Formats: sequence, structure tokens, C-alpha cells
Amino acid sequence: TLTAGVQQLGRLSLRGAQEVAVHAEAPQATPLKLQQAWVEVPLGAKLDALWGFIKTHLQSKTIVFFSTCKQVKFALEALRHLRPGVPLKGLHGKMKQPKRMAVFREFAA
Repeated sequence: TLTAGVQQLGRLSLRGAQEVAVHAEAPQATPLKLQQAWVEVPLGAKLDALWGFIKTHLQSKTIVFFSTCKQVKFALEALRHLRPGVPLKGLHGKMKQPKRMAVFREFAA
């Protein structure tokens, strides 16, 4: 969803831009079995909250989004050190494409 300001900025600064929509023709935007949720957590409690979530959802596949590659690497190493009992994988933009695709395929399997 784009705000009016972002749409106006796009019209002013982009030439020949195309809008990309996810599942534009589908009756629903996400698969029926997909559950999406978010939680707002104070900065100092984020890793604790994530750890608690992982430990209570060991049978679920979960994707966690971070703002930066550095945050992905830090959280991955911190959580791996705690040994949650499930495999953890990092996926970020500084990875080589073959490695990113391998992580994605493993998650999607």
C-alpha cells in the first residue's frame, strides 16, 4: 500500500514506472493457510520476545524480518548460540544469489 505522498513522488521522479502487485488477479492476497501477525516490543526486549516466540512455535515455519543485514547476522548468531531445537537460517541482501536461493528453497520445502 502506497501513501498519496509516495505515489506523487513516483509520478514526479520516475519515467515509465510500472506498478507491481502481488497476486493482482487472485481472490485473496495471501495463501489461505498463511497466518500473519506482528507484535510491537520495546527495543531492549526484542530478542527475548523473539526467543520466546521461537520456543513456543517449534513446529511452525516462521519468517522474521529485520531492518538491516547486520541485524539479521546478529540475531541469527545470538539465537543459534542458545540452541532453540530448530534449524535457523539467515537470509539477507549481502548474500550471494545462489546461497540466498538455497536458503529460500530449504525453507519452502
